[in-house]
Amino acid sequence: MAEFLVSVSTGAMGSVLGKLGTMLSEEFKLLRGVRDDIKFLKDELEHMQAFLLVMAEEEKPDPQAKLRADEVREMSYEIEDNIDKFMVLLDREPTSMSDGFMKLFNKSMEKIKSIKTRHKIAKDFKDIKIQVKEMSDRYARYMINGFSRSEIEKVDPRLRTIYKDALELVGVEGPRDEIANWLSNKEGESSHQPKVVSIVGYGGLGKTTLARQVYEKLGTSYECRAFVSISRTPDMTKILSSMLSQLRNQDYAYAGDPQLIIDQIRNFLQDKRYFIIIDDLWDVQTWQDLNCALVRKDNGSGIMTTTRIHDVAKSCCPSDGNLVYKIEPLGLADSKELFFKRIFGCEEKCPPNLKQASEDILKKCGGLPLAINAISSLLASGKRKEDWERVRSSISFAQGKNSDIDAMNYILSLSYFDLPLCLRSCLLYLTMFPEDYEIGREQLVHRWIAEGFIHGKDGEDLVELGETYFHELVNRSLIHPVNIEYDGKVWDCRVHDIILDFLIYKSTEENFCTLLSNHSKPDSRVIRRLSLLGNEDQENVEQLDLSHARSLGAFGNSWEYLPSLAKSNALRVLDVAFCTGLGAHHVKDIGRLLQLRYLDISFTNITELPKEIGDLEYLDTLEGRATKLNELPESVTRLKRLARLFVPRETKFPDGIGKMENLQELGHSINMLLQSANFLEELGKLTNLRKLAIHWDSHKLDKASCKGKKLVSSLCKLDACKLRDLSVVLHLTEDDDFRGHTFPALNSIRDIRINHAQISLISKWLVSLINLEDLALDGMEIEQQDVEMVGSIPTLLAFRVLANCIGNTIVISGGFQQLRSLFLYWGNTKLMFEAGAMPNLEELVFTIEQRNYKSSGDGGCDDIGIQHLSSLALLHVMLDCSSVKAAVVEATEVSFKSMVGAHPNRPMLRMDRRRTDRMLKDDDMFQVPAQSID
Repeated sequence: MAEFLVSVSTGAMGSVLGKLGTMLSEEFKLLRGVRDDIKFLKDELEHMQAFLLVMAEEEKPDPQAKLRADEVREMSYEIEDNIDKFMVLLDREPTSMSDGFMKLFNKSMEKIKSIKTRHKIAKDFKDIKIQVKEMSDRYARYMINGFSRSEIEKVDPRLRTIYKDALELVGVEGPRDEIANWLSNKEGESSHQPKVVSIVGYGGLGKTTLARQVYEKLGTSYECRAFVSISRTPDMTKILSSMLSQLRNQDYAYAGDPQLIIDQIRNFLQDKRYFIIIDDLWDVQTWQDLNCALVRKDNGSGIMTTTRIHDVAKSCCPSDGNLVYKIEPLGLADSKELFFKRIFGCEEKCPPNLKQASEDILKKCGGLPLAINAISSLLASGKRKEDWERVRSSISFAQGKNSDIDAMNYILSLSYFDLPLCLRSCLLYLTMFPEDYEIGREQLVHRWIAEGFIHGKDGEDLVELGETYFHELVNRSLIHPVNIEYDGKVWDCRVHDIILDFLIYKSTEENFCTLLSNHSKPDSRVIRRLSLLGNEDQENVEQLDLSHARSLGAFGNSWEYLPSLAKSNALRVLDVAFCTGLGAHHVKDIGRLLQLRYLDISFTNITELPKEIGDLEYLDTLEGRATKLNELPESVTRLKRLARLFVPRETKFPDGIGKMENLQELGHSINMLLQSANFLEELGKLTNLRKLAIHWDSHKLDKASCKGKKLVSSLCKLDACKLRDLSVVLHLTEDDDFRGHTFPALNSIRDIRINHAQISLISKWLVSLINLEDLALDGMEIEQQDVEMVGSIPTLLAFRVLANCIGNTIVISGGFQQLRSLFLYWGNTKLMFEAGAMPNLEELVFTIEQRNYKSSGDGGCDDIGIQHLSSLALLHVMLDCSSVKAAVVEATEVSFKSMVGAHPNRPMLRMDRRRTDRMLKDDDMFQVPAQSID
């Protein structure tokens, strides 16, 4: 697989080798001598790739070797750019013409053009061959045998923090005591296993420091103890020897078989109550090896591990009796205490002119203790406002020489170099996005694919493989998951600012990505990937040379111009989503981007696409949601490789969609009534379609129209093929019977939103949807029996209701066995959960119209039975405050806090006040008209 990848470590070398192999195949007819040149290049570049792979594992490479690696990597991109141009010219088919003479003339011209193309290929390959030979000869002249490595092994800089006096540490007491109490509590303790707790979190959060504090607090209550640290490449003999030495409290040095040391540890621990901490685990196998040495007896022993990787933490704690403790960043108060203590001794001594800079810097550190220590150390020697402003504007690893900054760099480097090469490229690609940006999972995965970072083997699905990469980065705590949906999927992610700074530092070092903002200018190096962060100087943008750029991303709502696309021949990714200042004229040259794979123009003011878009034969993804596209040009049907197409609901498609046989995803909620009958019929030819989102407005359908039957016929054909995810929005009248035709109960229907229908008329149809996961009811009246009917749908995971509810109270006692998310927007109807209700519900969101939601007591809210929701993790209550006093709202909030406090899971509580401008003041009262007195 690796030979076809584009990566930060090997550049485009792997991809180039794959394409050279293709050009050597029989399908390409090359001029005499060209084949020999290509074979020479392939052999030479294979050696260069091997060199790059070795260099990829060098954390501190020899300067000369790094110089050569950079040069080889850059050259690989140039070679691939040239090969891609050749591929387009050789692959392009002549345009068919009905006139016989013109067709003959066209073929003749194509033949002449092909000969010229082959001569150009021959010349260019000779030039590349000369370039490669010169590079090899130059390196041979200055080669130094081997790589120079530092013989002095670096001491882990975290040791300084680990052994700090507890009085100097901040924010550690609460987590320390919580874990210590858990380890000391014998209630529920297994009769055969010691208690195990695993602390998980990304580098720099203080996992090791916390573990050390628990170790010191509990250590004397155990007969023996050990604290061992693991490296990315663990030496098991050394680790086990250290463990045995600490347990025996005497030196032990052994260089033999680790199994013998394991036997000695087990014999020693046989009848002892022990406490062992295994710090910084990197993989499950290391844990399993060390776990063999730990005797499992009911004697109150304890084991603690720390790791950055969630799967490793779970493997350490496989049973319910053990605990995975996710360490959180410091809160604002603790962050300030740590920051100011290091610089001034306390916050009160901070000069007023540095207060704002301090707040901005702390926000950047995001509660990361290692970052706060590093930045405060950097500022401790400089009290001038200019120094603080400089740090505030650019906190990065490239600044200065500071031992704490180096320590942070060192720790994050461990995580970075532990990644496979393919994941390093995917991680560095996150530098294309601004800090604090919510990055969509699907957007990211498809941009990775377009860049060539992901390559499957034996027909492996690239999207599934890319999502595996995404979740592995989440698993390793390098990206933070955001917006986890009812199905458990992570839809978005963020990158911690400190991690992002590290990635930008690495990206700049490798010339991986160029970032441009209103305060920066690009350097003289070739631009491979460009991210425009908003409000750039127009003159700087216009001068950019994007002839070698592979990705162009733009951010900023006021962004009004693009660099010229006319010469961006190497561009694979163009993402200008949310650039609201962009119009149709900005993409008039889009047809020249013959290498383009991914195009995102969502949330722009682009009204039309040029007809030349049909020339983009490699285009895989076209994202056009929330644009002003009224219709697509006919040429879009020539995009034979297009797999994902998303446009606004009201966009009209051309006829001929049946030719787009590679389409796998189509949406976003296409209004089927706008499409022609021919389109609805041809929809059934898209036999590779996996996801489809449609909008069907039944009451607008002409009774004489055949559209309904054609749509149903096509959907049935798709359902019998690869369609697995059909999302349907139905607008129905109260007595709608689907206008005389039956909407089928398709196996592929997973998501239904129904508006303005009489639910009793469609209840049997809803229950018959055997894979329905998400149901939304809008603009209708529902009652207790309707809720019970929905609860009988066995596959339902999410249920949303925006409707009028008949009755004072809805009681949920059974059904909804798989439901995870419940959203209720019905206002004045009370809700009650009984024992056994919704056993898998994790998220409950509902509204209360406070003026209509009376309690049986003097104030607040009656108990609604959330204690019966055994899996509840989030309760979100939205209070409509109109026409009630603040005291009533506050009493309701207190009621819900009490309910959450009494719940065994202690779920997260969110309380939002709505319409607070209509809340009654304390002195508001009903005015009684004055009566006249005679």
